[in-house]
Amino acid sequence: MATIYTTKLTLIACFFLALAGKAYCQPGYGTNNDGYKVMADATGYYIKNSHFTADKLFPKNAWTGDWIWLNPTTFKAYQATKIDWSDNPAYTKQYKALFRKSFVVTALTNQLILSITADVGCRIYINGSFVAQDPANIGNDYNDGVAPKHWFYNTHNVQPFLHVGTNTIAVEVYSHSREIAETSSGQGLFICDLDDGLHKNIVATDSTWKCTVDTAFTIMGGNYSYNANVAIPNWSKPGFDDTAWEYAAIKNFPKKGYLISSKIPVPFRYDVKPKQVWQLTNATEMAGMASAVFNKPLHKAAFTLDYNRNMTAYYGFELVAHKNDTLKMYPYEKKYASQNRALTFVCKEGINVFYAPYVSVFRYLKVEVASEKGLVIKNIRADFSSYPVNYAGSFSCSNQQLTTLWDMTRWTTQLCMNDMFYDSPKHQEPIACTGDYLIESLINYYAFGDPWLTRQTLVKTALLLEKNKYDMFHTSYSLLWVQMLRQYYQYTGDMQLVKELLPHVNKLNQLFTTYLDSNYLVSNAPDYMFMDWIKIDQFNAHHPPAVIGMGYMTAFYYKSLLDAAHLNQLAGNHILQDENLQLAGKIKAAMNNLLWDKEKQLYKDGIPFLSKRENHYFFPKDTAIVTYSPHVNTLAVLYDIAPHNQQSAILNYVVSQQAIDLQPYFMFFVLSAVEHANQYNTLGLALMKKWENGINRETYTLKENWQDLTETGYGGDYSHAWGGSPLYFMSKNILGVQPAKPGYQEIAIIPFQSESITWARGRVPMVQGKSMGISWEKNKELTYHYQLDIPADQPCFMEIPKDLRKSGFTINGKTYPKETTRVPLKTGTYTIAFTH
Repeated sequence: MATIYTTKLTLIACFFLALAGKAYCQPGYGTNNDGYKVMADATGYYIKNSHFTADKLFPKNAWTGDWIWLNPTTFKAYQATKIDWSDNPAYTKQYKALFRKSFVVTALTNQLILSITADVGCRIYINGSFVAQDPANIGNDYNDGVAPKHWFYNTHNVQPFLHVGTNTIAVEVYSHSREIAETSSGQGLFICDLDDGLHKNIVATDSTWKCTVDTAFTIMGGNYSYNANVAIPNWSKPGFDDTAWEYAAIKNFPKKGYLISSKIPVPFRYDVKPKQVWQLTNATEMAGMASAVFNKPLHKAAFTLDYNRNMTAYYGFELVAHKNDTLKMYPYEKKYASQNRALTFVCKEGINVFYAPYVSVFRYLKVEVASEKGLVIKNIRADFSSYPVNYAGSFSCSNQQLTTLWDMTRWTTQLCMNDMFYDSPKHQEPIACTGDYLIESLINYYAFGDPWLTRQTLVKTALLLEKNKYDMFHTSYSLLWVQMLRQYYQYTGDMQLVKELLPHVNKLNQLFTTYLDSNYLVSNAPDYMFMDWIKIDQFNAHHPPAVIGMGYMTAFYYKSLLDAAHLNQLAGNHILQDENLQLAGKIKAAMNNLLWDKEKQLYKDGIPFLSKRENHYFFPKDTAIVTYSPHVNTLAVLYDIAPHNQQSAILNYVVSQQAIDLQPYFMFFVLSAVEHANQYNTLGLALMKKWENGINRETYTLKENWQDLTETGYGGDYSHAWGGSPLYFMSKNILGVQPAKPGYQEIAIIPFQSESITWARGRVPMVQGKSMGISWEKNKELTYHYQLDIPADQPCFMEIPKDLRKSGFTINGKTYPKETTRVPLKTGTYTIAFTH
């Protein structure tokens, strides 16, 4: 296997000055690209020494600049924008709008802050160097034709890109979504201010900016094409002659209340070299030499770059070609899997440079070349990109498979974190996938300890719900947003956000009262998405009929009311708290009176023909069936709808039934119910064996479902973090560390008892930047040796499990009474002995 050879790429080096992890922001106000150090080792790519905090972001209280766009007199056909979910009759051709402005800087202060955004999205260059790709994801829903009521902007300290004298800023704005997660107002918009801190404005968008249209880049059916022959060369360079360009036009569009500061750091990028190159010879894959494909004329050739595991990356290349030569790139997660985001690049004569404005997920990058006279590839570059995570959490134990599963889950979750939580980097679906984000946020708390991405997701989901009158495409996912908010509070202690979002929680729950029937079952929801990628009876449980989804949705609504009651109590809204609890009580009684089958000792999914809602594709008609899915029965245990004396038998049914193969997403709720029933150390560990089919060692990631093709006919993808809940449960239970009070105001350590796990060690991060180390091992005499690295001035206690209290115990030789339930601990090393 030869190490791939690459030449020094000078022509696209301008893209990467901003990506090297340098600290741009000096002490003062923070920006979205505050500095950090990018680390690369065998575990992955991550950051250290991040200084980002949303509380210290540059306060953009007023904008000097105006919204601008292409002059409508000259560019009448280029005023509209388009997203996947909404037709726009005014949008007739895909295009980019290019903007330029030269200006003078008289002195370089520590902070020259660029505040910027564009609709749909943009890439920013200063003096020919790439600065950033903006804005952060705004958030929309499936089939969402309602324009957003807000728009994020980012701030960047661009002092390192500027010099005293004349400077040039150039911005390319995309008129169409590059991913289905993107949204738009329906019209092209661009705004920016360059400020010398709070002292003065240096340059702002106005009618003196020059602009034109570029139609080189297009997208169709999820694949991309670029025709270099119609692109405008060197347009972002300082010396480019733009005298023939038109002046921009000012747009009358709101700024105040519409423009909102993004409160997450920008994703980082890191140049990753492939591990090997494969050549295709006579349809047979062979390990090839890099020298066979780089820096030599290629006529008709195909080869594949292998990066050893799946990664999320922007790819780019430099070519020397003849006019109309073509280069095609096909990213693959796995050999023989379907490609995603294929690119067809049509070359111009001479040097061709391309850097993708979209992120792809791949292990393999297949390249096809077609040239009559010969095309020379100088370099192919892949820049890994993710949200700037810190590997603050860690885990290993005596079961190597569980250790590997933890590592794979961390990597998969990182791939699903960028400027938003992804359901997967292949799909990059809208933010209506709250079920994914709930699980990913919990994984994040134990793997990375980051609060900001979860916080922004909660905020923009609330704005999405408000905009769409609290109706979400995946109806069940709207209720999981409430669970996500309560968990966020538990791990961060951020009461300010709870108060900000609580009105939306209450309005969402109020909407669901209209879905209740007179018996207090949710029989009149507009649909019952999402349950699982399986079939129940003959129905696809992705979008089941009411007779199957009714109990499941009712249980989620019951839980939402309980969470709302808790949050309202915290906020002092005691009347709403009581109303939540009273309604929850009626719903619980309805489930036990109407859905509990005394003969089968199980909950049925629903009662046929109760729904009065109009049926549609995602809401099929009821039939005269009665089903007893493990889904509704799992939730009945998890949320204590079922009496405690029945929960063990119900849980046994859930895990032993063979009719329905519960997929990775819903296994989060099963493991939650197992943990709730205090059976994680036995039943929970046994269920970990299911993940033998959920991990893929070729991709080193988690699959969306156990099977490559589900019984519903859905193929799925290979980098889907919703199946990563074991990381959350392993760190929380096997390491035994969790917040006893919101925001880790107090830490609880609960010893893990297991016949199969004999030792474990790791770290648990806290969102304040602290972390706790824990290491334990057990010998045959049932003596536990604990070593704890508790942060200074951190309240902490060990809660003694009931089974270990029976005969008393000692800590560092000190004997404690039999019925001691908890012991305060400080930083130090402890030998904890539990005796028979």
